[in-house]
Amino acid sequence: MIHNLAQRIASWLGKELQQEERAAVMAYGLELLLGAGVKVVCFVTIPLLLGIFPQVMAVLLASVVFRLAAGGAHCTAYYRCLIGSLTTFTGLGFLARWLSETDIPAQGMALAAALFAVIVALFRAPADTPAKPITREGHRRALKIISLMVPLCYIAVTWFVPLRGDLVAASALGLAFQSFTVTPAGYRFIEWLDVFLGRLHSILIPGKGGVKNAV
Repeated sequence: MIHNLAQRIASWLGKELQQEERAAVMAYGLELLLGAGVKVVCFVTIPLLLGIFPQVMAVLLASVVFRLAAGGAHCTAYYRCLIGSLTTFTGLGFLARWLSETDIPAQGMALAAALFAVIVALFRAPADTPAKPITREGHRRALKIISLMVPLCYIAVTWFVPLRGDLVAASALGLAFQSFTVTPAGYRFIEWLDVFLGRLHSILIPGKGGVKNAV
């Protein structure tokens, strides 16, 4: 849907600006912009409605920062990525709020998540995909160094900056989950989730479950 909308807008803009030869470039940029806009709206409105906005933002921040350096598995279509990540982060937000009401120390969770992330970074990061391979060795070394620094900086922040227990727990869950997606088991899980969401989409909207029609 987003792909088709971007194509139509780009085609109209190309004609209006008399730059039809650049329509493909404009369509690509618009697709990225529209996709990001939809994600922002979903990740703001749904957690707000569920009353877990701070927790989901903590999960998301810790996850995204580590992912930028360490990489990890991806779904093969935009809508699967959106549904999978939104469902996962929302669930982790609820879990973090519940854990903050138990006797499990948030700082202990943060330390465990950081140690797990360091181990994963040492042996698995940066983890690329066929769609986004890391071809330069210097780039790979830089990403590994950054992926090791992220959990170290994270543990310093969570231990020395006064934060609410539920936010520390949420960030620990986000870091741990993102670390998991870098492992072989994480790749298998995301692959299973990708296939499951594709089949579910095919059942709900017959003929529209393929990768080409997913966005």
